Amino acid sequence: MNKDDVETPGRLVTNCQGHLLPDVGFFQQKKEKKDTLELPPPKGQLKAEGLVYAIGGKPIIRGVSFDLEAGQTLGLVGPSGAGKSTLARILTGVVPPHSGILRLDGADIHKWDQNRLGGYIGYLPQDVELFEGTIAMNIARFQKTAMENIIEAASKAGVDGTIGSMPEGYDTQIEERGYNLAGGLRRRIGLARALFGKPQILILDEPDANLDHEGLMSLVQIIKTAHEEETTVVLITHRLQLLQFTHQLLMLKNGQAAMYGPTSQTLPKLLNPQAPQPAAPPVPIGKMSGVGHA
Repeated sequence: MNKDDVETPGRLVTNCQGHLLPDVGFFQQKKEKKDTLELPPPKGQLKAEGLVYAIGGKPIIRGVSFDLEAGQTLGLVGPSGAGKSTLARILTGVVPPHSGILRLDGADIHKWDQNRLGGYIGYLPQDVELFEGTIAMNIARFQKTAMENIIEAASKAGVDGTIGSMPEGYDTQIEERGYNLAGGLRRRIGLARALFGKPQILILDEPDANLDHEGLMSLVQIIKTAHEEETTVVLITHRLQLLQFTHQLLMLKNGQAAMYGPTSQTLPKLLNPQAPQPAAPPVPIGKMSGVGHA
């Protein structure tokens, strides 16, 4: 795939796979938009209406729709290359779809003031990148804040004890992209960064990757706490232990919605696709419309 540039507030971010990098510009949202609306803090309702996205002319997301109430958790599953990570980036509001609308509390997400929107969204990408600076600076998204806010986010991510045991603690210097840290530690610091500031929406792309048992238990608690605090969560994972905490499931195949609905109905089908399903009631010929959807 050719290099694909994606403009994010603050700077142009790109890599050889055309992936959006979660740089400081995403979190601080420096770019001004003239057509933004003055809207109240979001409750977290996310509604996707026929989202389409392509890279280099190749469709990656094909007409995806869903409706997630504020405080609900959506489980996003599908085979490798199905478009899950691309959809996650679209849901941050940074990458606009080529057609279709993503609505936050009923308003087009791109009409929101981007300077404010970043503070309401916590994003953990599939490939976590940290930046040159201290662990504390990375967790705080390079914003000035009280140390207790940083420790609170790290504690929620289950990484406070690990950081505290390091010789320099939160003042530990991170090299470019965080390569001087183990993969599991990078991921948990990235998770703490996503949780920083108590965002109203969490978008977590395979947050269980490279996590040990302790890290997985912390992740389960994060999802439970999100339910209690009515935080909206989009969770990309194949781990049944996590999917059971979701309200809805969306399965992508080739960028399309192959399955979507309440978890109580869709998870059994996902686990046992060969199981016979009850036949749909016959539809009068004169009332058939809108057959088929992505």
